[in-house]
Amino acid sequence: MGNSIIRIISGICLLLLFPLTTVLAQQLPLTNEAAKLCQEKQFEAALKKIDEAKADEIEKDNPYTWYVDGFIHKEIYKAREMNIRNSRERELASESFLKSLSLDKQNQHTAMTRLSLKFIASSYYNDALLQTREFAAGGEKEAEDSYAKFKKFMHYAEPGTSLKKFDTEFNKSLGQRYFLLWQSNISDNSLAEKSISFYAVASRADSTDIDAFYNIAVVNYNMAVFKYRDIGPDTDIFDLIVIQQECADLIKNKALVNMDKAYKLDPERGDIVRGLMFIHRALEHENDVEYFKHEIERLVNEGKITLPDK
Repeated sequence: MGNSIIRIISGICLLLLFPLTTVLAQQLPLTNEAAKLCQEKQFEAALKKIDEAKADEIEKDNPYTWYVDGFIHKEIYKAREMNIRNSRERELASESFLKSLSLDKQNQHTAMTRLSLKFIASSYYNDALLQTREFAAGGEKEAEDSYAKFKKFMHYAEPGTSLKKFDTEFNKSLGQRYFLLWQSNISDNSLAEKSISFYAVASRADSTDIDAFYNIAVVNYNMAVFKYRDIGPDTDIFDLIVIQQECADLIKNKALVNMDKAYKLDPERGDIVRGLMFIHRALEHENDVEYFKHEIERLVNEGKITLPDK
């Protein structure tokens, strides 16, 4: 998703930038020359020329000069530093675009500047999602910092636009990462709890997100399963009682509650129906188990779901 947005936006910016240079050639000769050099991909020469423009008494206060400066740095970022997350060129581009916006009192160049800022924002969002797939336990700050920059620049690129769907996707990705970390170290329940906390943030951002509720239910259910597996012949009777109570709470008050929410949003989804069957089986709700067994059979017969291979 992010890469396709970037390709579209960068193309639009190219179309908007250079036709305007002929109009501004007399008024902004240095800026105009820098734009031409950038179009020819002579980036060092373009930077030198735009630096002259920024030092010129007339051109330095023109928003278009700062737009071109930002555009040059953006093109260098695209050509050389797309895989560098702490890219200085990207930072310089965003600073110049923001300055252009602040100077553009008559909104002559606001539309194209915002499109460029949307490109910058999209690049930070791409980084944030990639970082959620890589961090070690407790290392999500880098991803969160990238996401904060995405939100900052989207605020300027599309003022007033809701970012709810991005908040949801980002937090679900953090939740998934912690779930995978927990699967590699199931004795560390703090990893599972972190996973749940991020899925919970996602569900609050979008109360209709089925996956967030489903995943909260799955993590809680699995926590109970792993707790039960720790019970052995040497388990103290008092410890056994505590474990059983903890497991009952995880399954009844957390897994079931969230799976029910997912079910209300999509009662035809097979993994949710199966999840409810397993949860009710763990709680020894035989009537509910039979009901969801029949629901699975119905969905299979209607061709709406396919049972997983045994």
